[in-house]
Amino acid sequence: MTYFEELAERLAERGVDPERSRALLAELSAHAADAGVDPAEEFGPVEAFADSLAPRQEEAVDDEELLWTADAFEAPARLNAFGAQGWEVERVDRLGRFVGRRDGESPQTWEYRQEMCSDRADRERLAARLAPDGWEPCGHWSVLAYFKRPGAVTAGPGADLDDPPAPGPRRNFFGVPGIAVITVSLLVAAVALGSIVYRAASGRLAAEGPEELAGMAVGALVALGLVWAVSRVGGRLLRAVRDRR
Repeated sequence: MTYFEELAERLAERGVDPERSRALLAELSAHAADAGVDPAEEFGPVEAFADSLAPRQEEAVDDEELLWTADAFEAPARLNAFGAQGWEVERVDRLGRFVGRRDGESPQTWEYRQEMCSDRADRERLAARLAPDGWEPCGHWSVLAYFKRPGAVTAGPGADLDDPPAPGPRRNFFGVPGIAVITVSLLVAAVALGSIVYRAASGRLAAEGPEELAGMAVGALVALGLVWAVSRVGGRLLRAVRDRR
């Protein structure tokens, strides 16, 4: 293989347009012939000369993505564990899953906190209060609101990650308290729905008197209140654990 044939291959590897490559090679070949010189002596090693003519384009490192879920009791610890690996939560989807990404070029650590908020106005008030410390909203689900801030806020340059670890295969994190809350909520909903279906199928629902219908309404409210109370207690426990840290 001649010098210029090898150079043609190197230019093709670098994505140089074929027409431009042929014109360039013809010009270089003519110059070497007119000067009566060896191309290798005139232009130097093929690889280095090809780099000077068409530098290799560094491939951009794509950002990594991560989708995972956890109950309200496990989420704070999992968020900060993933944050220490450089994962930034961008949002919480409709199913309550955390959607995160990790910068492929310059990953850094992230810090998170989970708070109880009753509605949008409550979340906005909390966001305004936390903003001076570098916290910003990164998603919410039900009565839970999530905030993030770059690790550089507290660690400075130490927040940069040179070699972030792989996240591991696990994507679902549910502990005993979370499973218990979910189980109780499902049982309450199942009992209430089963009662309504049974009464409707037996024709008793239409025949219920005002007192019985009122009792059913009160029972439904009590069930909803139980679920709400469990979530509030869970929120207080989470805040207590966080404060102790």
